[in-house]
Amino acid sequence: MDARLLLVALCFVSVFSEPEYVIKKRCKDVDAEQCRINNVKVDPCPRSPNLCIIKPEKSYSISVDFTPKFSAKSLKLAMYSDEKKTNLFETAVRAPQDGCGLLTCPLQAEERRNFDVHFQLAKMSPGKFPIKMKLWNEEDESQACCFTFNVKVRK
Repeated sequence: MDARLLLVALCFVSVFSEPEYVIKKRCKDVDAEQCRINNVKVDPCPRSPNLCIIKPEKSYSISVDFTPKFSAKSLKLAMYSDEKKTNLFETAVRAPQDGCGLLTCPLQAEERRNFDVHFQLAKMSPGKFPIKMKLWNEEDESQACCFTFNVKVRK
């Protein structure tokens, strides 16, 4: 009997410690034909897939599985939040940085790839809003992979 309880407890621990898929949306300002975002996981992401509950100054990671329709020698990556809900995504969560530090460059068209990004949100007011992640060809910003997902900030 004790072995069964231990097995059930281990199942719960493994279920709750896995990254969770989130519902992603295409970025309105990026040509969706340039990239296919296969799936996105956020760890931890309570209440997924519709909304991740995020606490400021706590570490999170995002795993992105994507297929670019373009090749690139060098990449840039950035994350922004839209806490004011203006669709402007003005607050940098991760300022633009070298994307080749996360992926091996060069990037080849039609080659399915994965990368992980770690992030923290700065102190901010509680509320629901989207976060935008964009990975683009440094030589041609119109060639990009971009998506948004929703979070709820709690204190």
